[in-house]
Amino acid sequence: MTQSTPAPISPMKRTNIRIISKVLANRLLLAAAFRLAPGWAARHAACMFLVPLRRPAPGRSGYVSRETPLAVEAPSGPVAAWLYGRHENPAGEIILLVHGWEDDHLSWAPLADRLVQRGYRVLTLDLPGHGRSKARLASLPVQAAAVAALAREAELLGLTPFRAVIAHSLGGTAALLAATEMGLRAGRFAILASPNHPRLFAGALMKLYGLNRQRTARAFAEIERLVGRSMDSLYLPPKLRQLASPGLILHSRDDRTVPLRHSQENAAAWPRADFRVLDGIGHRRLMTDAGVHEMLLHFVETDAPADAFGLRTDAAE
Repeated sequence: MTQSTPAPISPMKRTNIRIISKVLANRLLLAAAFRLAPGWAARHAACMFLVPLRRPAPGRSGYVSRETPLAVEAPSGPVAAWLYGRHENPAGEIILLVHGWEDDHLSWAPLADRLVQRGYRVLTLDLPGHGRSKARLASLPVQAAAVAALAREAELLGLTPFRAVIAHSLGGTAALLAATEMGLRAGRFAILASPNHPRLFAGALMKLYGLNRQRTARAFAEIERLVGRSMDSLYLPPKLRQLASPGLILHSRDDRTVPLRHSQENAAAWPRADFRVLDGIGHRRLMTDAGVHEMLLHFVETDAPADAFGLRTDAAE
């Protein structure tokens, strides 16, 4: 009798197993550390919140062999960036794509290809602590500063003004923070399921690690010390009231990562933002879904982006 060869474990499953093992190990470590050295434990929990995990790289863009790599100096250190479509569309308008937490620039490959096919040039980056961009601690202000630094470098290279910025998840939060505090300018912004307060993920992580209210408060205080500002100062809606650029906010109702109310609050505060609630797409698939791409292309190309869908913020439940 021949024995069948076990099927190989996929890279994604190996990553999930590694993440689960790491979470369990950290739960045990923090439980012991808060009893023996609570100050060290709070710092360790804070650092885990500020350091992203690395995911396997997704499929590459069809234009990857014709990309132009860039190196941008940001406050956190060198940031890796890429320009697509320079050869195909030397005079094409520029679209900036910003990925989310624990992704990288290749997550946008399908959309980048479509934009290049439509005559645009596409600028992407690996946010600090992601892909090829290193960072000791990848806080939200650090991410926003990297986006702003890339925009300044693009201006020096004659790659601005941006026709649009399209950003997903925490990358959208960083892009909006860069726009409202750091001078990032674009003709329009498309924001996909972006949280509006870092406390959302900080609280979820501390709960995952089994921290009670008192230990979570100590970890939060350490996060704010390391970041150099309070988490409440990063709450987006008060900042968005002053954002004059038109926007499109997309969020899937079944998103289990970022609650729908974050986009509802962002849309309600942003004077020229339209808001569309989707179904059945979840969180990360917003970057690759063909239907979402059609909405984004329409938003980018229309002459009146604020009226692209005739939506208002009260279109969402």
